[in-house]
Amino acid sequence: MSAPRVITVPTADHGDVQVTEPDWCSADHSGEAYREDIEHSGAETHLVVFTPCHGPVRTLPVGFLWRPFSPTNNQIMATIHVADEWHEFDPAALIRAADALIEHAATLRVYARQLNELQAHGGESR
Repeated sequence: MSAPRVITVPTADHGDVQVTEPDWCSADHSGEAYREDIEHSGAETHLVVFTPCHGPVRTLPVGFLWRPFSPTNNQIMATIHVADEWHEFDPAALIRAADALIEHAATLRVYARQLNELQAHGGESR
Protein backbone atom coordinates (compact mmCIF):
# COMPACT_ATOMS: atom_id res chain seq x y z
CA MET A 1 0.00 0.00 0.00
CA SER A 2 1.32 3.43 -0.90
CA ALA A 3 1.58 6.29 1.56
CA PRO A 4 -1.32 8.75 1.63
CA ARG A 5 -0.86 11.68 -0.71
CA VAL A 6 -0.69 15.05 1.05
CA ILE A 7 -1.45 18.21 -0.91
CA THR A 8 -1.08 21.86 0.00
CA VAL A 9 -4.08 24.12 -0.57
CA PRO A 10 -3.53 27.90 -0.30
CA THR A 11 -6.29 29.62 1.68
CA ALA A 12 -6.98 33.24 2.57
CA ASP A 13 -7.78 32.52 6.22
CA HIS A 14 -5.24 29.82 7.22
CA GLY A 15 -2.46 30.21 4.67
CA ASP A 16 -1.16 27.00 3.12
CA VAL A 17 -3.17 24.06 4.48
CA GLN A 18 -1.85 20.54 4.14
CA VAL A 19 -4.54 17.93 3.69
CA THR A 20 -4.56 14.24 2.86
CA GLU A 21 -5.94 13.70 -0.65
CA PRO A 22 -8.14 10.57 -0.86
CA ASP A 23 -7.38 8.33 -3.83
CA TRP A 24 -10.93 8.84 -5.19
CA CYS A 25 -10.68 12.65 -5.29
CA SER A 26 -10.64 14.25 -8.73
CA ALA A 27 -11.24 17.84 -7.56
CA ASP A 28 -9.24 20.89 -8.57
CA HIS A 29 -8.32 22.56 -5.28
CA SER A 30 -7.14 25.86 -6.74
CA GLY A 31 -10.37 27.79 -6.15
CA GLU A 32 -10.87 27.07 -2.45
CA ALA A 33 -10.35 30.45 -0.78
CA TYR A 34 -11.09 29.40 2.81
CA ARG A 35 -10.07 26.31 4.75
CA GLU A 36 -13.67 25.28 5.40
CA ASP A 37 -14.29 25.37 1.61
CA ILE A 38 -11.72 22.65 0.92
CA GLU A 39 -13.60 19.72 -0.52
CA HIS A 40 -12.75 16.42 -2.08
CA SER A 41 -15.10 15.20 -4.79
CA GLY A 42 -14.94 12.08 -6.87
CA ALA A 43 -16.06 11.02 -10.29
CA GLU A 44 -19.81 10.91 -10.85
CA THR A 45 -21.85 7.98 -12.02
CA HIS A 46 -25.11 8.60 -13.89
CA LEU A 47 -28.31 6.74 -14.54
CA VAL A 48 -28.57 6.44 -18.32
CA VAL A 49 -32.11 6.39 -19.69
CA PHE A 50 -32.55 5.54 -23.36
CA THR A 51 -35.17 7.81 -24.94
CA PRO A 52 -36.71 7.58 -28.42
CA CYS A 53 -36.29 11.33 -28.96
CA HIS A 54 -32.75 11.97 -27.70
CA GLY A 55 -31.16 8.54 -27.38
CA PRO A 56 -29.23 7.91 -24.17
CA VAL A 57 -29.76 10.65 -21.56
CA ARG A 58 -27.55 10.86 -18.49
CA THR A 59 -29.40 11.82 -15.32
CA LEU A 60 -29.28 11.50 -11.54
CA PRO A 61 -25.51 11.89 -11.07
CA VAL A 62 -24.08 10.48 -7.84
CA GLY A 63 -20.60 10.82 -6.38
CA PHE A 64 -18.65 11.27 -3.17
CA LEU A 65 -17.99 14.55 -1.39
CA TRP A 66 -15.87 15.31 1.67
CA ARG A 67 -15.32 18.68 3.29
CA PRO A 68 -12.78 17.77 6.00
CA PHE A 69 -12.82 21.25 7.61
CA SER A 70 -16.56 21.93 7.43
CA PRO A 71 -17.91 23.30 10.71
CA THR A 72 -21.30 21.63 10.11
CA ASN A 73 -20.52 18.23 8.54
CA ASN A 74 -17.03 16.86 7.99
CA GLN A 75 -18.12 13.32 7.11
CA ILE A 76 -17.67 11.78 3.66
CA MET A 77 -21.08 11.89 1.99
CA ALA A 78 -22.65 10.77 -1.25
CA THR A 79 -24.20 13.55 -3.31
CA ILE A 80 -27.02 13.25 -5.82
CA HIS A 81 -28.17 16.01 -8.17
CA VAL A 82 -31.97 16.13 -7.88
CA ALA A 83 -34.36 18.94 -8.85
CA ASP A 84 -31.55 21.31 -9.89
CA GLU A 85 -29.73 20.98 -6.56
CA TRP A 86 -27.04 18.78 -5.03
CA HIS A 87 -28.25 16.85 -1.98
CA GLU A 88 -26.00 15.07 0.52
CA PHE A 89 -26.73 11.54 1.70
CA ASP A 90 -25.29 9.45 4.50
CA PRO A 91 -25.36 5.64 4.05
CA ALA A 92 -28.88 5.22 5.50
CA ALA A 93 -30.31 8.06 3.40
CA LEU A 94 -28.63 6.65 0.29
CA ILE A 95 -30.30 3.28 0.91
CA ARG A 96 -33.65 5.06 1.32
CA ALA A 97 -33.05 6.83 -2.01
CA ALA A 98 -32.25 3.48 -3.65
CA ASP A 99 -35.46 2.01 -2.18
CA ALA A 100 -37.44 4.96 -3.58
CA LEU A 101 -35.93 4.32 -7.03
CA ILE A 102 -36.95 0.66 -6.83
CA GLU A 103 -40.50 1.70 -5.93
CA HIS A 104 -40.54 4.19 -8.79
CA ALA A 105 -39.30 1.51 -11.19
CA ALA A 106 -42.35 -0.56 -10.22
CA THR A 107 -44.55 2.47 -10.98
CA LEU A 108 -42.90 2.85 -14.41
CA ARG A 109 -43.71 -0.81 -15.14
CA VAL A 110 -47.37 -0.22 -14.23
CA TYR A 111 -47.44 2.79 -16.57
CA ALA A 112 -45.85 0.69 -19.32
CA ARG A 113 -48.60 -1.95 -19.01
CA GLN A 114 -51.30 0.73 -18.96
CA LEU A 115 -49.75 2.52 -21.94
CA ASN A 116 -49.62 -0.75 -23.87
CA GLU A 117 -53.35 -1.23 -23.24
CA LEU A 118 -54.20 2.37 -24.19
CA GLN A 119 -52.23 2.13 -27.41
CA ALA A 120 -53.78 -1.22 -28.26
CA HIS A 121 -57.29 0.17 -27.83
CA GLY A 122 -57.03 3.61 -29.43
CA GLY A 123 -56.61 5.50 -26.16
CA GLU A 124 -59.56 3.86 -24.41
CA SER A 125 -59.18 1.88 -21.18
CA ARG A 126 -60.56 -1.64 -21.15
